[in-house]
Amino acid sequence: MKKLDDSKGAPPLYLQISNILREKIIKQEYEYGDHIPSEKEIQELYGVSRITARQAIQELEQDDMVKRARGKGTIVTFQPCIDEYLNTIRSFTDEMKERNLEPGSKDVKISLKKANAFLAKIFSVEEGSFLYFLERVRTGDGKEIVYFQSYFTLDTNLPLNGEEKIESAYAILRERGIVPVHVDEQFDCLMPSLNVQKKLGMTKGIPVLRRRRVSYNDMGKAIEYTTGYYRGDRYTYHVVMELKK
Repeated sequence: MKKLDDSKGAPPLYLQISNILREKIIKQEYEYGDHIPSEKEIQELYGVSRITARQAIQELEQDDMVKRARGKGTIVTFQPCIDEYLNTIRSFTDEMKERNLEPGSKDVKISLKKANAFLAKIFSVEEGSFLYFLERVRTGDGKEIVYFQSYFTLDTNLPLNGEEKIESAYAILRERGIVPVHVDEQFDCLMPSLNVQKKLGMTKGIPVLRRRRVSYNDMGKAIEYTTGYYRGDRYTYHVVMELKK
């Protein structure tokens, strides 16, 4: 067992304990659904007060690493990040299924919006032309992963007013005979707005990975523009490259 540092200037004991437990969770010594030591067990293991033990667990709770359940102890809720390889075009639904996670959607809204100058240029339409605007939060095994804001051209004929449930937009496009064959993407990292935090059920201090994608059909026509806000603690991207000869 790792010994705590009680020397002058050392981090508070509760932070040291929470960091020890965090490391064990990340290394999956405590896996998803497992119980971590109780407050009483932490007291005995590290020779600290009940308040210190409680603060250590609270730190993990605030970071969504664990969750307390009355009468059941403290359970690990952290799951390793989803690591997506950027080597092919695939839908979020397909990504989740490949990882044996159940894909889902919540807060789904679709409407018509007028294209501003930026969108008009992407879709080669006149400014003020109508586009579909689709918002939804995508989940994996019930956990919020990404908040999508997507625009599509009217010829995609997406369902309005809840007349058809929208899970995978790409699946609907395939049914319409519309297949994206080329994408142009940009990535950056930023702190989320309050709206994005709320959509993704995030606490302050967790960054998001913003992914902006333009999808094109085989004629080179843009059919989709999407901004995705991915939880930085649940999603990573993996790129494999080779030296050009």
